[in-house]
Amino acid sequence: MAMGPNSIMVGKSYRTPGNEIRTVQSIDGGDVVYRAACGATPAMIARTSDQTCSLADFAAEVEAEVSPGV
Repeated sequence: MAMGPNSIMVGKSYRTPGNEIRTVQSIDGGDVVYRAACGATPAMIARTSDQTCSLADFAAEVEAEVSPGV
């Protein structure tokens, strides 16, 4: 289930239905800058460079906030 745009916060991490973890770097003018990470184990984590999308799209694509290090 998608999250509300008002619940997305800088420095927090969110999980997508595909188990990608997105950490919000900044929110500016309705755009979210985030880094994504995914992988089966901590030793196999793949991380992306900064990505940008609208706050509404980001909120629609994530389903829950996750704890740091998850």
